[in-house]
Amino acid sequence: EPAETDPFEKIKTLSILARTYAKYYLVVDRKFPGKPYDASDDPGIFQRYLGYGYELRADNMRRAVSETEGLVVTYQGKIVKTPYFHSSDGRTRSGEEVFGWTNTPYLQSVPDPYCEGQALSGHGVGLSGCGSYGMAKEGKTYEEIIKYYFQGVEIEKGE
Repeated sequence: EPAETDPFEKIKTLSILARTYAKYYLVVDRKFPGKPYDASDDPGIFQRYLGYGYELRADNMRRAVSETEGLVVTYQGKIVKTPYFHSSDGRTRSGEEVFGWTNTPYLQSVPDPYCEGQALSGHGVGLSGCGSYGMAKEGKTYEEIIKYYFQGVEIEKGE
């Protein structure tokens, strides 16, 4: 989902979150139980994949994936859900507020000053695209960005 021209730390942030998101739904809580697949072509229910052609053209994305290889987000030693969305209206939403998730203490509402004055675009839970863009432009690292939007988490090498 990041643009090739986005700040590199934002691209690295999203590569870690996408890897964590996919791994969570593969090993912790199957997203499509009883189905013969683990993904969907419908971007309304699964993250959008732009295809191999995009991978060939996206040098920064390939480099970000390589530089963050194996890194995932954990809370108390366990891999977690890592949702992200386009933009907030100045604050993110908690997992409980939007989805009714009561077991995601790391998904709390936080101020999102880089998105102040914008309309909410997406579900509002987790990392916002405009917020991560602003933080990366200011020189924040992927670790600082992730730990701001996901409270009490760690970034570790996955199994």
